[in-house]
Amino acid sequence: MRHRSVREIMSCVGICQQPPGASVRDGCRLMAEHRCGSVLVVERGRLLGIFTQRDAIERVFACGRDPDLTLLVEVMTREPDTIAAGASVDEAIRRMDEFGYRHLPVVDGRQVVGVLSLRDLSIEDLACMHAELESRRTIAERAW
Repeated sequence: MRHRSVREIMSCVGICQQPPGASVRDGCRLMAEHRCGSVLVVERGRLLGIFTQRDAIERVFACGRDPDLTLLVEVMTREPDTIAAGASVDEAIRRMDEFGYRHLPVVDGRQVVGVLSLRDLSIEDLACMHAELESRRTIAERAW
């Protein structure tokens, strides 16, 4: 079943979001509660950033910061890339591979409708893209 859209495969368990003034602990609790690896940082309906498990490890815990005193706005990835809900799964895989994303906010127009996670991608989709991704890596390596 090829040529599916991002909207068709993304997990729809609700959008994990917090305001920028929420603490890292609050963001981590929300991720644990929803069993997801990212929290969107949103203010008045506008996506400001994304806070991920990786951000928690690298920008908070590894640096010895207090998760109760550190705000999401201080350690989030600002203005994250997004992908349109109608974009193809192949395009999502290309972007996630090229930039090393594990989580990619999904938008419909200007409205955030979810997050695409690597876990949402099927083995079949990834296998179909394998040759193209390897070719892209080879080209990139030769360019360096």
